[in-house]
Amino acid sequence: MKNNKLLKSFSRYGAIQALYNLNFTEDFGQIKRNFSDNENCFLYVDFKNKLNEKKFNRGYLLKILNTYEDRRLTINELIQKNLYENWNIERLPKVLLSIVRAAVAEMLVSPQISIGIIVSEYLIFTESFFTDKECSFINAILEKIFLELKENEQRTTNN
Repeated sequence: MKNNKLLKSFSRYGAIQALYNLNFTEDFGQIKRNFSDNENCFLYVDFKNKLNEKKFNRGYLLKILNTYEDRRLTINELIQKNLYENWNIERLPKVLLSIVRAAVAEMLVSPQISIGIIVSEYLIFTESFFTDKECSFINAILEKIFLELKENEQRTTNN
């Protein structure tokens, strides 16, 4: 069980890397192929350490990426709507935006996973790149988005 959690963690990290790549190319299909079809696929943890494809759950990674691809507009609208008043999605640092996009896509693909698990995982990734200020930001925005998704789900269920 613990190994499965670790594989999912690395899949989340791969999703962040893949979504970050969208800043450099519009070819999302190529990005997904780079992370899924290539038998020499590696996730780089830092400049020296890499994980081969056997160390992450490729299927889960693709679920997150496919959800982002299919629901990109919804995900970006959720992020924009839950930003502070004077903020715009384009103003967010690209790595931070990739983290939020991956987290929201995962909320959509796996609503049964606890918000605590999702937020804590993505906070760990945020801590790798940013300060406490950005971690607080990620925590707040992901919680707001999660609450909005749950509220929408309850409305749909009640109708």
